Amino acid sequence: MEWSEIRVSTDEPCADFVAGLFHEWGAGGVIIEDPAAIRSFIAQGIWDAHSFDDEYLKGEYLVIRAFFPSPYELSQEQMDNLREKTGQNCIVDVLTVRDEEWADNWKAFYHSTRVGSHLVVKPSWEDCVVHDGDIVIELDPGMAFGTGTHITTRQCLELLEQAMAGGEKVLDVGTGSGILAIAAAKLGAQTVKAVDIDPVAIEVARENIKANGVLGAVSLEQRDLAVLTGIEADTITANLTAPVIRNLIENLTNLVRADGLIIAAGIGREQWPELKEIMERNGLTIEKILIEEDWVAVAARRS
Repeated sequence: MEWSEIRVSTDEPCADFVAGLFHEWGAGGVIIEDPAAIRSFIAQGIWDAHSFDDEYLKGEYLVIRAFFPSPYELSQEQMDNLREKTGQNCIVDVLTVRDEEWADNWKAFYHSTRVGSHLVVKPSWEDCVVHDGDIVIELDPGMAFGTGTHITTRQCLELLEQAMAGGEKVLDVGTGSGILAIAAAKLGAQTVKAVDIDPVAIEVARENIKANGVLGAVSLEQRDLAVLTGIEADTITANLTAPVIRNLIENLTNLVRADGLIIAAGIGREQWPELKEIMERNGLTIEKILIEEDWVAVAARRS
């Protein structure tokens, strides 16, 4: 099968916003290439510099690549939406790729990553060093968001690891690859409900949940996040985008029990003040904030 690749290159911190737009438009998959993040991983000893081309590592531009069934053309309205956030100097290219090229593309930017104190996220095709007490999440993200390498996913994993005591009922909203649902189950959650509106994400998550041996703890549902009802979770994870979180926050607050925790990420630093005010207005108390580069993640407790 052939795919149309829409490639956006920008120096603005807008990866999750653009990825969110692409998913809204029906993208089959999204890749975020962030040379700055990769340089940080290498400096911390998380990744090996020899896995990347020298010229790529020198790059200053963030590249967001989305894949749509070919042929696909961006409308003028879509271009305007992209440039509103990415700046007028962003570069937009449209390419044609085949299935096997797509697979090789995202695998080149996905390696084992250590997150928090004990979590290790590894691709299914790669070996990694495991220490006593490590919790390994083996992941094949396919065409769904969430590999553990992007800042927002790592922030969610860190906050989740810190929050989990065991025995919780967890709701993972916008599960993508299922990485947060799997982590919650392996950290001792009693039950995990993972929800996504994207049928591709649901199937990818199902395979990852099965591969990690947590089918007994995790249930999946394809559903519009805005109309979720009948759930009383101890903890909710929501690695989305600031606009989506803003639109969902009232419903999310109703889905978490009194004194329960909402972990949210995908929030740009400049978007955080407004979202903080909205969260507090909905009866949430901010307990922890993680800030890395231009991304904010938050753990907020329902009063």
